[in-house]
Amino acid sequence: MEERINSKEPTIWQNKIFMKLFASYSVSMLGHWFDMVAIIILFSYVWHTSPLVIALIPVAFALPQVLFGQIAGVLTDKFHKVKIMMISDFTTAVLTVLLLFTNTPWIALVIISLRSAVNVVHSPAQQGLIKLVVEERLILKAVTLNGTVNHLSKIIGPFVGATLIGFVSPKLCILINAIAFTISAFILLFILLNKEMAEQTTVKKDDETQKSSFWSSWREGWSVVLRTRVLYVSLTAVFLGFTALQMVDFQFPVLFREIAPHLPEIAGWLMGATGLGAVTMIMILNRFKTLTHYGWLFGASMLLIGAAFGGLGFLREGFMIWIPVALGFVGGLGVGLLTITFQFMIQTETTDKDIGRVSGIASSVISLTVLISPLVGGFLVQQFGVVAILLTSGTSLVVLGTILVIGDSSLFKRGDASKEQLPLAIEK
Repeated sequence: MEERINSKEPTIWQNKIFMKLFASYSVSMLGHWFDMVAIIILFSYVWHTSPLVIALIPVAFALPQVLFGQIAGVLTDKFHKVKIMMISDFTTAVLTVLLLFTNTPWIALVIISLRSAVNVVHSPAQQGLIKLVVEERLILKAVTLNGTVNHLSKIIGPFVGATLIGFVSPKLCILINAIAFTISAFILLFILLNKEMAEQTTVKKDDETQKSSFWSSWREGWSVVLRTRVLYVSLTAVFLGFTALQMVDFQFPVLFREIAPHLPEIAGWLMGATGLGAVTMIMILNRFKTLTHYGWLFGASMLLIGAAFGGLGFLREGFMIWIPVALGFVGGLGVGLLTITFQFMIQTETTDKDIGRVSGIASSVISLTVLISPLVGGFLVQQFGVVAILLTSGTSLVVLGTILVIGDSSLFKRGDASKEQLPLAIEK
């Protein structure tokens, strides 16, 4: 058994650098989701663009992540992470202001793509900074706090944003996003202006790291992933899981249009329940000190999501309203467990000098599923129907989850036996 943490040891809330990073992340994430709902309404109701043009919105967000995610990972390992994030936030704010003066969807798509490309450094830089400034015993706390903000922003941002848009122009929410990223950049600037904080957020690099070319650094990042079993098995599992998830994630309105045509709000309730489930799981995980036996955790997350999808696939006309809401909550529990376990795994299975590259690779691979899977899912739903694809996706996730749970000891085997602990070690 692990020793209890001394009650006098500093908590995550006393880590001044992390709290500034957390504040910056919180403000920017809230602004991002205000912006997201504004863009969708702008394209759909103000400019009355075609479904094809609307379908290009997620492509504009995801494609730069796929193309430049690994480049961003290398850059954040080579340069000061806070400086990179600050420049990214200021540039994002400027591009968002330009979006305010755009009156055509095609120019808007170009600006959205440029903004996404500039913002691609955030994920690897943030992961690297958490590992750099947070003690190992508090990493799970840091990851779950960020996860909570992320999922709460997905609930609060669209809800408040949509309410505001009902009274004013959608461009007000875009302006709020520009202001949010400006505030985020200034918070990061305060870290750089403090000499002690600036020094603590600097990675000490050896001569070999400094002299290595971009391509050699990129190859080394993939080498770290491929030679570390826990990393490549986890990345493969998450890629397969997100592929199955994203194939039907955008198809729930189609399902409810067929079985509950007079209740269009059901899709919104399902999204809200999913977000609530994710936040609930993250708050539960926040009570723990560490996570091990990743096969059990990844497997359980897939089983929860798969059960939710399968259950939704069995719904028929006349269903009780609480059933899809409950299933959405169960699926959200799985999403929360999946995302936090994966982020924690990247933190604990990498070193300070390669976490940016590994995080960039992971971000690029996951963004690929966001880009391709909805298109494939839409085609399959058109061919075979939404119910068949829901049941197939749910079954696939259940099978994958079962394999991960059963194969935990072999698939996620480590060379260091000392890391084999209880699945969850709770912090009292």
